[in-house]
Amino acid sequence: MLYQVDITIVGAGVVGLAIASQVANEDREVYVLEKNKTFGQGASSRNSEVIHAGIYYPGDSLKAKTCLEGNALLYDLCQKYGIGYKRIGKIIVATNDAEAEELQKLYNRGKDNGVELKMLSHRKMRQLEPNMTGVSAFLSPSTGIIDSQALMRYFLGKARDNGAQIAYKTKVIGIDKISGGYKVRVEDSQGKFSFVTKVLINCAGLHSDEVSRIAGIDVDETGYKLHWCKGEYYSVSSRKSKLVNRLIYPVPKAGQGGTGIHVTLDLTGRMRLGPNAYYVDEIDYSVDSLQKKAFYESVVRFLPSIEYDDLEPEMAGIRAKLQAEGEDFRDFAINHECNKGLPGFINLIGIDSPGLTSAPAIAKYISTLVEEILKNY
Repeated sequence: MLYQVDITIVGAGVVGLAIASQVANEDREVYVLEKNKTFGQGASSRNSEVIHAGIYYPGDSLKAKTCLEGNALLYDLCQKYGIGYKRIGKIIVATNDAEAEELQKLYNRGKDNGVELKMLSHRKMRQLEPNMTGVSAFLSPSTGIIDSQALMRYFLGKARDNGAQIAYKTKVIGIDKISGGYKVRVEDSQGKFSFVTKVLINCAGLHSDEVSRIAGIDVDETGYKLHWCKGEYYSVSSRKSKLVNRLIYPVPKAGQGGTGIHVTLDLTGRMRLGPNAYYVDEIDYSVDSLQKKAFYESVVRFLPSIEYDDLEPEMAGIRAKLQAEGEDFRDFAINHECNKGLPGFINLIGIDSPGLTSAPAIAKYISTLVEEILKNY
């Protein structure tokens, strides 16, 4: 007879760990399966570490709702549990009249979403960021930065304290619907084995569409096929790290795949630029040194004190996007797949930005789904 557990989570990124921390308790057997050697090796540790405010997304979207809720939850967690953060704020700046029109639309969207925003006068722009230039700008006071590794360690610790177990270097190779749940086949360093789980939660990030496919879902028909979008970062010379006091973003361009190359700071005050965004067919975290000119030209428009020689390639990340290149906005796909004949199988597909900010809110939502599913057992 196969070993049986209550809940299995595939993927130990920030969202998978947040869910584990919410659903684990002493009355449940919870397992987290991670194919890498440790947690958070994908997008969760290769990003700007920004606590987003919820400005960019349509108001009725999961991205907007979970971002706003997650923003408040993250600050609360950081204060309660000593997770490193700074509520540093960010400015979005327009550098010409066409951008100023788009900036106003973005401001209106953010306000409609319930985000605290403040349009800045030229005097206030100079006062807040003397080295920044632009024709108009607004401030988002609730944007911040966070130690994403510390956040994931907190979620992992809470999950383990509540009895969850995590298996690294463990890859899911088969999922079969059976009476009473799912037979999950995995492969680890010891070989292949199977077990049964009542609830199966797919948080596999860049490979979440593949896990869906293994479970028997046609990802092309359901619109679950993922498209990988690479973003690179360049570090800025330490002698320029005091140029800005907060994050500075450009006005995003339609179809660019992200919010645009922006100026970000980490918790030590170190400055970097990024990410750019372009679609790729394979996972490769190298940084193209030929992108340096494009990074410089993007940022010098609103931060003229930056010089070409200040920039050095730093790191890259890859986002799992549901929209292909040139396509319109796609929301997070978070679904209990009972209508596809898979009760107890919860899919999280296309959790790109603002996934880090949204993680605790997504975890709360998934926890309610899990409660409903387990009531039927």
